[in-house]
Amino acid sequence: MINDEVLEGQLPEFKEEAPVPEVKEEVKEQEQKPEQAQEPESLVGKKLRYKSGDSDKELKEKYKEVRDEKHLSKIGDTLGQNFEIREGWLEVDKLLMGERAMYYPQDWRFRIRPATVEAIRNWSTIDDENVLSVDEVFNEILKSCLSILTPMGPLPWGNIHPWDRLWFILLIREYTFVEGETAIIYKEPCVECDNDVEFKLISSALMYDMPDKEVMKHFNVEEQTWYINPQEYDLSWPEPITLYLPTLEKEANIKAWMINKLQQNRNAKIDQVFMRFLPWMAPKIAKDLTIAQRQIREYEIKFKSWDEDMFSFMDDVIKNINILPSTKLITKCPVCGEENTSEIRFPDGISSLFNVSRKYKKFGKK
Repeated sequence: MINDEVLEGQLPEFKEEAPVPEVKEEVKEQEQKPEQAQEPESLVGKKLRYKSGDSDKELKEKYKEVRDEKHLSKIGDTLGQNFEIREGWLEVDKLLMGERAMYYPQDWRFRIRPATVEAIRNWSTIDDENVLSVDEVFNEILKSCLSILTPMGPLPWGNIHPWDRLWFILLIREYTFVEGETAIIYKEPCVECDNDVEFKLISSALMYDMPDKEVMKHFNVEEQTWYINPQEYDLSWPEPITLYLPTLEKEANIKAWMINKLQQNRNAKIDQVFMRFLPWMAPKIAKDLTIAQRQIREYEIKFKSWDEDMFSFMDDVIKNINILPSTKLITKCPVCGEENTSEIRFPDGISSLFNVSRKYKKFGKK
C-alpha cells in the first residue's frame, strides 16, 4: 500500500534505486545429494493456510512429519547443522506459499540467501517511527537476499506482490540465523484460564484473506490477469476490464512519481482513491518519471470516465480480488486448549528483526 505520509507532504529526498544486478552466485551442489522429500499424497491440491482448525492442524502435522523425516528446513531443503549465520542461496519450496503460489507463473523459482553483514548493520539503524525508513531497509534486504529465476533469465526482487513482502522477509530471517536463537516470541494471558500463551512470529504463522472461489473464475492463471465483463453483472459498460496484479516495483515507481510531483509543487493534489486503483489498472509503471507521468495520466482519464455505478462495481472488484495479510496471530493455550488471538507485533521494535544475538554482556539498559 502507498503510505499516507507521502500524501501528507512528508518529503524525504527521493533517491532512485540502482538497478538490481543479476545474480551470479550459484547454489553449490552437495557432494552427495540428499534424498528428495516426497510430500504425502494427501498434500496434493490441498490449501496450506496455517490457520487453526482440525483439518488444517492435521495437514500441518503431515507436512511436519515429512520435514522431520528428511531433516528439512521450512524452506524445503537440507541445511547444515553447524552454521550460526547460514550461507549460500537456497531455493524456496513454493508449496509453503499455499494458494498464493498461483499468483506467480509456474516456471518462476525463488531463491533466498542470508542477510549480509552490511544489510544487518543498515537494519540496526532503522527509525521504527519512520515508515519510509522501514520500507527502504525492507527493500534493501529483499534486493540483496531474494532472487527470482525464470526461463528468460533472472528478474528483480520487485516483481513479488506486496502481500508477500513480510513473508519473504521472515523467511530470509529464518534462514539467516540459527534456528530458535533469535525467535520473535511474546506472551499474553489466555482469554480463558489466564495462563501465559506464547505467540511466535514466523513465516508459517502468517495468515491471509484470499479471494473467494466464486470470483476465481475471472482469474487467468496463465496470463496472471483478472478478466471481468461488467455486463455479466448487469452493467452497461461496453467492454471487459483487464486488471493486473500489483507488484512492489510498480508501487515503488508510483511512490517515486508522487514524491517527484509533490517536490515540484507542494500544493499539488493527488487523488488518493485513484492511487488505490492504479496498481491494478496498469500492467507496469515506468521508473522514468516522464514516461510514468504519461502512463499515469492515461489511466487517470480512464478512471475518471467511470460513472457512479461503474466506480462502485470496480470498488467491489478490488475489495474481492485483493489478498489481505492478516494482522493477527492465532495459537492455542497449552493448558486449557482455548484458541487465542493476538495482533502481530515486534516486542523490541522492527529494528530488532535482524539483530544478531549478542555474545557479550550488554552495556547499559538502552
